[in-house]
Formats: sequence, C-alpha cells, structure tokens
Amino acid sequence: MNTEALFAEHLQIIDRQLADAMAGSGLSADAVLIHSGSAHNHYADDQGKPFRAWGHFLRWVPVDRPDQFILLRPGQKPLFIPLIPQDFWHDQHLDMPAWWSKHMSVKAIADLSELAQTLPESLKLAFLGENTALAQTLGIPKKLVNPGALLNWLDYDRAYKTAYEVARIATANAHALGGHQAAHDAFLDGKDEFDIHIAYLAACRVLDHELPYPNIIALNKNAAILHYQHKHRYHSQVRGRPENQVLLIDAGCRSHGYCSDITRTWCTPGIHPVFAGLLSGMQKLQSAVIQDIHIGMSFGELHEQTHLHLAQLLIDSNICRGLAEDLTRAGVTQTFLPHGLGHLLGLQVHDVGGRLAGHDGSILAPPAHYPALRNTRRIEKDMVFTIEPGLYFIPMLLGRLRQSAAARMIDWSLVDLLTPLGGIRIEDNVWIKSDGVHNLTRRPLLDS
Repeated sequence: MNTEALFAEHLQIIDRQLADAMAGSGLSADAVLIHSGSAHNHYADDQGKPFRAWGHFLRWVPVDRPDQFILLRPGQKPLFIPLIPQDFWHDQHLDMPAWWSKHMSVKAIADLSELAQTLPESLKLAFLGENTALAQTLGIPKKLVNPGALLNWLDYDRAYKTAYEVARIATANAHALGGHQAAHDAFLDGKDEFDIHIAYLAACRVLDHELPYPNIIALNKNAAILHYQHKHRYHSQVRGRPENQVLLIDAGCRSHGYCSDITRTWCTPGIHPVFAGLLSGMQKLQSAVIQDIHIGMSFGELHEQTHLHLAQLLIDSNICRGLAEDLTRAGVTQTFLPHGLGHLLGLQVHDVGGRLAGHDGSILAPPAHYPALRNTRRIEKDMVFTIEPGLYFIPMLLGRLRQSAAARMIDWSLVDLLTPLGGIRIEDNVWIKSDGVHNLTRRPLLDS
C-alpha cells in the first residue's frame, strides 16, 4: 500500500481504539479534543525552546507545531483545527498534503480565542493536553481534563503499531543509516566528536532540533557515559589531541513524528585485541538475543537471557572467571550492563506504556535487581522496540565492584587496560510479526 492508503487504514484502526477506550474507561463525554502542546520560552527570555508535539496528537495528525487541535468523535471524520497566526515575524505556512488532510475536516483559526466558536455546539468534551487552563476556558469539567483512565487505555494501545506506523519507523531507520555511515567514515578519518556529529547531520540533511533525541557521539572513554551529552572540538595544532580508537554513536531520525533509535560502535584497526574481540562478541550477542525473541515471552525474560549471554562473553574474554550463572547472581554483569535491554519505540523514543500490564493502568514493575528495565510487557504481535545490549567500563561502577565480594571474579589488570576505551552498545529497532521478527534497522521498509 502507498502512504495515503496506509494512513487511511491507520485512522480507521485508531478510531476504533478510541471508541473502545472511551467506552472501556467509562468516559462521560461525546468527543475528545487533543492539543498538540504549547510553545515555551527560556526563563526570563523571549527565545523559545525547541517544540515537540505530544505523541497522542501526532498519532492523528503529522503536524509538529504548537497549538494545533484535533477533535475526535468515534465513527466521524476528525476535525483538525490548526492555529495559523497572522504574523509577519515568522513563517507561518502550514503544509497539508492531501495524503493525510483529505481524511479530515480542516477549520483554521488565527488566534486561540477563536477555538471555542470553532467547536460544534452541544458537545460534551474531554480534553487531552498540557494547557489545562485553556480547557477551563472552554468550560470542560476538571474530571474530563486528562482523565487518567482514558490515558492509560490509550497509552497501552500505543504499543501495537499499525502498518502506517511501522512504515514510518522503517523510513526513519533508512534515513538514519546514511548518517551512521558518514559518522563512521569521519571517525576513521580522525575527526573529533563535533565534526562526526556535523557529518551525521549533513548526511541526513537535518538540523539538531529535528532529531528524535540529541545525538550521542562518544569517542574512547566517553563511550562509558551512557547519555554522553557533549561534542568535543579538538584542533590539530593542540598537543595531546586524543587518538581515535573507539566511536560509540547513538543517533536516529524522524519520519512524520515517528522515531528511529540506532547505536553502533566502531574501533580502529590497532585497538587492543581483547576489545576488538568484545566488539565482535557483542555484535554476535545482539543477533542471538534477537533470534531468541518469540511471541508470548516477557521482555524481562529476554533481558535475563541477555545477562547470561554477556556473562559468558566476559568469561570467554578472560575478563571474568567462574560460571555465567554465578556472575549474574552476584550482580557482576550489572556493572558492565547497567541499563535495560530495550524500550518501546514510536512517536516517542522511549514510547509510552512499556510497564503497563493492561488497559486499567496496572503496572508490571521491573525486577528489583534490574530496576532500569523500561519494558516489562509480554512480547506481542505488532510491537516495535529496541534491542540494545551494551558492555561498558564505567569507573564509578567498577570502583564499587572492586570493593565487593565479587571482586575476586575479575581480572582487574585487564579491566584497567580496557577502561580508557569506554564501552560498546549495538542497537537495532525490531518489529514483531506473527511469523517472526523483522529487523527494521538491518532491513528497513521503504514507502511503496
């Protein structure tokens, strides 16, 4: 199917989901008004922060702008109410291609004060969005503003992606892969973190604020900082410029609001042979974990299996001694992999609903010994999530391990040699189908 047909089908599916959510949550309203969000300035400034529309709005309308509205009445054509100010300071043009706009009614307003008169009369409205003061001016009762039972239902359903959503995530993956290749080439050319980042942006032809999240461009020891936020600049004239040995790049793109989230780790040919072996081993480990996935298993079970795989790799690399089960039981592998195996992916990088047990909002808490696990749900058809095992040499965590009873399991001289190289993460985005797993990063689907 082409994009328009996929979007039309998508609207039919999420319209049924909304009807079920309104009925199942006991919502006493005829319609739901969803707000994209509000623009916000920096404190004591007139410069705005980068805006990101709310996922529940973007699921209906691919317009990433503040103060846009969608009025939803199950079984009826959605009403899109874009705010298009009469403004000569900024470009206010709003592109509304027919592939999506023909499937909804459109009534533009020039000021928020016009919103109330644009809404059909005699509708009992529920309001979803951050501007609760605006909801109050519309006369919407407080109990119908962001009702928790409705949001829980909608959050739970967002884990199941329509064919349109899968196509968008796949396109975002395809878009990002060119940037990853450019970053790899810049790394091997000896470029610094800043130049590698610029190479990624140029290859993808995106601006920083258009990325789904700030790129992580980490050289050498910086790869051990999980959300490393800097892009260091070095100049060849400055003595002591670090030699490129390891690059960890965690970077994605967006397609009509839907995100990709890809991580690769690269090393130079002269790297320590044990680290080179670890990188090869982690690539194989990630592939094995993806092959382990099957419908019905819990994501927590997959996470537990990953730690056993990691323990064996640490033993085979002579970093640790003992049995894999003993290493995981002693918490050793948590030192080398302190984050979760993955998370739901969609309109948000860490998409909503990862710990929901059902529509009622009940929570599936992560195991006490793996508190960082973001996805605890059972794996089901049409879910899209990341698989991102890592192996890091984090000085703070290694220091704690060195003081523990499990320290005897570690070859500390080898760990000390590897610590300046930071670490490794390999991350792909996978789609669960009835007949297996489709890796959207290795085999991105493109629009037909």
